[in-house]
Amino acid sequence: MDESRVLKVSQSEAFEIARYTPHEIQRRAHAARATSRFRVMDAGRRFGKSVVGGHDLYAAAFDAYARRAEYEPKGKRAEYWIVGPEYTDAEKEFRVLYNALLRSGAEFDKPGTYYDVGGGNMHISLFGGRYQVHAKSAKYPDTLVGEGLHGIIIAEAAKMKASVWPKYLRPMLADYRGWALMASTPEGRNWFYDSFMRGQDPEQPNWWSVRAPAWANPHLFPLGRMDPEILDMEGDMPEEKFKQEIGAEFTEFVGRVFKDFDEETHVGNYRYNPRWPLVIATDYGFTNPNVALFMQWDNWDNVWICAEYYAHNRTSHEFAEDILKDPILAPLARAATLLYPDPEDPGATATIAKAWGVTPRGNTGGLLKDRLDLIRRWLRPQPLELEDGHPEKLPKLHVDFSCRNTIREMSEYRYPETRDEVRNPVENPVKKDDHTTEALTRFFGGHYGKKAGVSVPAKVSSARIRRAR
Repeated sequence: MDESRVLKVSQSEAFEIARYTPHEIQRRAHAARATSRFRVMDAGRRFGKSVVGGHDLYAAAFDAYARRAEYEPKGKRAEYWIVGPEYTDAEKEFRVLYNALLRSGAEFDKPGTYYDVGGGNMHISLFGGRYQVHAKSAKYPDTLVGEGLHGIIIAEAAKMKASVWPKYLRPMLADYRGWALMASTPEGRNWFYDSFMRGQDPEQPNWWSVRAPAWANPHLFPLGRMDPEILDMEGDMPEEKFKQEIGAEFTEFVGRVFKDFDEETHVGNYRYNPRWPLVIATDYGFTNPNVALFMQWDNWDNVWICAEYYAHNRTSHEFAEDILKDPILAPLARAATLLYPDPEDPGATATIAKAWGVTPRGNTGGLLKDRLDLIRRWLRPQPLELEDGHPEKLPKLHVDFSCRNTIREMSEYRYPETRDEVRNPVENPVKKDDHTTEALTRFFGGHYGKKAGVSVPAKVSSARIRRAR
């Protein structure tokens, strides 16, 4: 890197050296760095979000060089991270930065600079270690430790757990009042959506955000929304998937149905507690499994799934008898008072209700979307106004470790990814991995649905949850 061109170089001059010409929204994202510490780019596929992150770090190298005399006597450095859900997710931004430095004639520190994606070793070091960039994975958040950072690029942010930003990454920026760029294609209305909305709030001056559909990239799609490539992708994808992946819209109806479900957060030791009501929710089948979920709730509407039955090729009579012969489930069936059944098979409901001595509840049907929305509401950590990662912010739906089929299907239940999978209405998920989740919707529809006349979740502290169990 030519020293005569490094001192007091502006961002635009640095980009000129790298032969980088950002398009309009990329330019706005770079410019926002001067006024906002935390920037959020909600971008469609092929928009060029990795290019923004890589060149942000490229411009930071010039600043580190200009300040190296300040760093050296104190043994300090300007350190930046690129963090992805998996290590490989950080590679795009790293590649953009590495190639830009290479084109500029940068002399990488050796040892200290490595570009080995498969070996999990992506690091850049310049100016005797005074400028460093490290690729990191958020898969194991406890590894996200180190000294204070000057900046962080969060790649594919929407795919990360909600706790990674407030608990691990945000504190790393405190020492130097560092900045962060969160760039991602959306994944429903999760923590990334919340961050985006902070950037839209005029009362949050430290935050900035922009929505950037793929067609905002004129280098790839010169005809914008009507570019033939965009229209071709629109023809290949279900409507909701196109809105999210290409249009960068925050829609719930793509990918996993229960995007907030996380085994670390929602699964634990939640066996039957005799202090709370016990009910059973069912889904019927034969080739498909018969399912029974044993469920409880407390005074604050926290809900627990404490046990499950899941078996193929069983008639309704065999289903009922299996429960009564099971040493764990039989006492639960005797303690249960209500049944939230699949309304499509009243004969099976009558057989099971008589065998178990429970009273069937109505209003367990209705729109699947409405029932799924209720479950999503209980999955989200609350109170909503608290920051993610706050010890008092907890979900209201919990699953016992023993309910392995429920845990699996909560993670695998998804919306259509191809037009062949689309059902009517289009917001309905694929009919697969939906048996325990179907039973769960029967409980939420019958117990918390509009006709049931029960309010949405009340705010509850973690201390109350601990006392309840």
